[in-house]
Amino acid sequence: MAREAGEPSTKRAKVDEAEEEEDPLVRRREELVVAAKEARSREDARAERVAKKELVALCADFEAKNEKLLGRLPPEMWQKIVDENLHPNDLLALAMTCRFFRDATKDLGWELETNLRASSSHFELRESGKWASHTLGWFQWACDTWEFDENACAGAAMGGRLEALKWLRDQASPYPWDERTCQGAALGGHLDVLMWLRKQDPPCPWDYRTCSKAAREGHLDVLKWARDQDPPCPWDEEVCAGAAGNGHLDVLEWLRAQHPPCLWSKSWCRENASEYGHQHVIDWIDQQEDESDVEWSDFI
Repeated sequence: MAREAGEPSTKRAKVDEAEEEEDPLVRRREELVVAAKEARSREDARAERVAKKELVALCADFEAKNEKLLGRLPPEMWQKIVDENLHPNDLLALAMTCRFFRDATKDLGWELETNLRASSSHFELRESGKWASHTLGWFQWACDTWEFDENACAGAAMGGRLEALKWLRDQASPYPWDERTCQGAALGGHLDVLMWLRKQDPPCPWDYRTCSKAAREGHLDVLKWARDQDPPCPWDEEVCAGAAGNGHLDVLEWLRAQHPPCLWSKSWCRENASEYGHQHVIDWIDQQEDESDVEWSDFI
């Protein structure tokens, strides 16, 4: 006999029952957290100790329930989920959430690391959709858990997280930054972040790599703004080489049309374009005749 409309299924009933069972645990956890804070505020060490002891026991109950629920998926499914949805930086955070994931990281051999360097490999992961830029909450959690150097600001800038970057710099001891911070903003194409960095007093430092990363990733708007500043952001032969290597002919044409044009090595640009199969760039380079060509051997 068909189940009547609106009648809960056995499976749905079990889920509802599990949720109802969890509510008292959640409520009790919240009560204990408040109790511990209040005991600490009135310097009642004994009451705080009792609340924390019960909280530890309560966490064990949560662990057991989570382990039973999460363990329904076989290890190979967890491997697939992690591989397709998680950046390596987040594995350590995942391992710290509960005992189940801590043990899973060991069993599956996941490498735990947190690396905020503004590297091209991180940018490629983000562009592929496998890495979402970290939120302000993530940066607050990560910085409260580990010690970071300039990589924190560089990572926020590369991800376009201006709110996180402002938070990092607004601390009593501001997180340091250096040229890699502007480089990260340029690499990610985040002009608003780069503009904010350079408006600070003193401004965040930059060097030729800001132009180089912008050109390599085809962010012409970032490149134009950087060169329009007073004084302009410096550039060198690597800027043209980067644009050529990634097939950004519009960027390369703009670079060479400036007065004076950006220095280049035709041989270096041609080799980069050839290595990655950008024939349209090669054809354009071969048509250029000028006296400003710098031999690659002059600067390698």
